[in-house]
Amino acid sequence: MIKSTYTITKMDCPSEERLIRMKLEGISAIQDLQFNIPERKLIVVHTESSEIESKLKSLGLGSELKEQILIDWKSASSNDVQTKLLWVVLLINFGFFLIEIIAGLISGSMGLVADSLDMLADAFVYGLSLWAVGSMIQRKRKVAAWSGYLQLLLALVGLTEVVRRFITQDIVPDYQTMIYVSVFALLDNAICLYLLQNPKATKPR
Repeated sequence: MIKSTYTITKMDCPSEERLIRMKLEGISAIQDLQFNIPERKLIVVHTESSEIESKLKSLGLGSELKEQILIDWKSASSNDVQTKLLWVVLLINFGFFLIEIIAGLISGSMGLVADSLDMLADAFVYGLSLWAVGSMIQRKRKVAAWSGYLQLLLALVGLTEVVRRFITQDIVPDYQTMIYVSVFALLDNAICLYLLQNPKATKPR
């Protein structure tokens, strides 16, 4: 098995990740895709294939092959780490969704409600990713597509509530509650980012 590491200089959000997944769709040689958006890196585990690099370059995202090595692919241990990590960040995000939605409704803050929906969307995405861990690349592509649909649906729910409040009510939110909860939400996001960048942090010592 071959492990190819690419730098994708213009990959800075999940939209580029979805573009890459769709572009590489149908390449049967690919066994696994590992995205590191903060560091703009993509790791492809595959058998021999000349299509991957050319398809990545055709996207115009500044892809460059940095390393290519032969590996003994043992997906089981890798899947265990991914599964544990996804459960941790899923529970963190779902827990904070409950905190923010309750605080938002009590304080009258649409900002907190909207951010709680974003947390819920992230929890859904991690849940779908759990279903895809260890599966074939085709299932992972379906999960990426459903993740996008969920994000869009929750964004529409939030927008609808904003419009409803604008038309029917003049609510002044409790700004102190907004500040306190927002600080903890920032901490939540920082923890999840750290865990996603350092998967081994979830391993027991």
